[in-house]
Amino acid sequence: MFKQLREMMEMTYEDTKNLIVGIFNVMFATYKLVDTGTRMPYLDKHVKQHSVHYIDSDYKICFFIALAYKIRSGIDTKVDHHSVITFTKQLFAYYYRVKGRYQLFEYLYNDKAKKDQSLNKYLQNYQGFNISTEMTQFTDTFNLVVNIFTYHDELEGKTGQYRLFNSYGQLNNESMTLDLLLISDGSEQHVMYVSNVEKLTGVLICPYCHDYVTILSDTNKRANEYFNTHVEKCKSSTHEPSILLHDVPMPICPAILNHPTVEYLMANGLMDQFKVQRGFITYDFETLSDQVMKNITDQTTLLSQLSKLSIASTEVYPNRDKSYELVKRCYMLFDELSDNYQEQLEAYELPSNSSFVHLWLAQTFESAEQIYECMRYDDENIPFDRCVKVLGWNSSRFDIALLWDALDCELWTMGAPIGSLNNTKSITVTHKKSHMKLQFIDAENLFGPMSLKACVNDYGDKTEHKDVFLYELINSKNWNELLVKTEPFKYEYFKSQLKGGYSITKDEYDQYLIEFKRFTNRLEFLKYYNTNDTEIMVKPLMNLIDTFEQFNIDVLHYISIASCAYATKHYSTYFPSKFNLESDKQTYYSDFDINADYSNPNPNVKPFELTVGYWKSKCNHYKQQDYKAGRETEKNVTADDYDYYKQLFETSVCSICNAKFAYDNLP
Repeated sequence: MFKQLREMMEMTYEDTKNLIVGIFNVMFATYKLVDTGTRMPYLDKHVKQHSVHYIDSDYKICFFIALAYKIRSGIDTKVDHHSVITFTKQLFAYYYRVKGRYQLFEYLYNDKAKKDQSLNKYLQNYQGFNISTEMTQFTDTFNLVVNIFTYHDELEGKTGQYRLFNSYGQLNNESMTLDLLLISDGSEQHVMYVSNVEKLTGVLICPYCHDYVTILSDTNKRANEYFNTHVEKCKSSTHEPSILLHDVPMPICPAILNHPTVEYLMANGLMDQFKVQRGFITYDFETLSDQVMKNITDQTTLLSQLSKLSIASTEVYPNRDKSYELVKRCYMLFDELSDNYQEQLEAYELPSNSSFVHLWLAQTFESAEQIYECMRYDDENIPFDRCVKVLGWNSSRFDIALLWDALDCELWTMGAPIGSLNNTKSITVTHKKSHMKLQFIDAENLFGPMSLKACVNDYGDKTEHKDVFLYELINSKNWNELLVKTEPFKYEYFKSQLKGGYSITKDEYDQYLIEFKRFTNRLEFLKYYNTNDTEIMVKPLMNLIDTFEQFNIDVLHYISIASCAYATKHYSTYFPSKFNLESDKQTYYSDFDINADYSNPNPNVKPFELTVGYWKSKCNHYKQQDYKAGRETEKNVTADDYDYYKQLFETSVCSICNAKFAYDNLP
């Protein structure tokens, strides 16, 4: 069972950071897609898109109607509904192997099939097409690539109301693409043929390279012109895959070549000036919870909906002696009610309808410039990216979602996120005027899956701790009233409906009462609580930065502990002295020196001599390797190339180290 789960489970980026050694609890969840085929009364509004087509039928065969419509529209100048229905029955009979006069041959419909009633009884009992169990056979039978789009009524009238749900089948030179729109009301499903995906989705995609994308717009005509110009150029391109090789073979060290600062310092012999990034910003949201209790489907119920209450941040300004200074900020929903709120927005040139999160972002950009000045090198020739890291705990699945609307602003632009919308590993936002960049990453990915409380206990200062605050009682209707009260929350209020008990222990509540005495009301305590969550992240991050700095590895250049570990492999090759343990001091390896001569130190070393047997073995090995990987082997080197390569190895040297090939320096 364990082996089968390892082979069948879908691996995500998060899973690659964990090694599964055992399974303690297993829950198997199955989801049944409703059989597709029912005609629903509200389909007409989708047909008005002029790119969606369907034909009324007494049977639940909409899947086959869509396929028939696709095929006949490519053959007939004007699609006749009667011929489509007849051809649909032929496709249906062919797929389910129903005997009768419904014969399918090269997608031509048979006139005799119009008079054949033998299929009607089978169609009357047909309950619809099962996407979960029949799709693979369907795509294989008709050599299809099926793209299913879904409709999102909450985005009606906006780009994104029609989205790609899933794709099925393997694309090849002879396959046909079938685009379908799946409409569901929870109990019934219906599919319709989509003749123009771009018109349906409002997104233009280059049909040749499939890389150039733009939003279909009636107002932004220039974007459409750029798209048409690209398509014309792309149309004449062959789009054959090509490999661009460097004139000189490059060493395989992406951890160094992808770090411009390290690359420059190594190339100029200045690694003694290397310093890691010690300036950064931590942030955290506090939210309001509104109970919704809305049934989305028969099996899914939306319990509550979160909205932003406050956002706090701690800015770390590094000094030259590795010490640092902290500046803490907190912006709240209360700020929008203040008399000078519009003046604050005007000071940052923000629109009048901007939220307190926009205000925090504008201030953060300003602070990031000061942090950058603290970190940059005195020598302006040393490249140093104008980018400051902004870290949240578990932000890839929570805080980033609350930031999305604020990232879309006329003052800054948002880059392409790394990861998915539900799990955003990293996203970079650039200010249009200052060109300052904020890179939002998840601090949890630098430590591994754990709670913030556990991280502070394991990696931070033992004097720091995570406080407690009441979440479920405060909502969008009572926050203004509850937070201005001067007395602390009662212990009974901490009873959680989600956890089925109290969210804190009695000892934690006693500590909460002690902490609350320092503040005048609940609002001031909320500011402290929110800010404290960002401050306690600083010490663990600093300890992690110090740990990797001894290996010349800049932690904040990466977005996860896995990428830091990958960099360690390459850095250990170029800086072995950094990795020498006390027990290995006798076997000392010198670091890489750009000015050193790495040709063969021993002139009497035995030169490498290519033998016939060795060459044949190599050729056979590469051929078998490519054959198993499914690669072409026609242009592989063969045993007949022996004389050429024998002479090449004898007369050539390594283009990187300029050393002759020997048995201790194989080609």
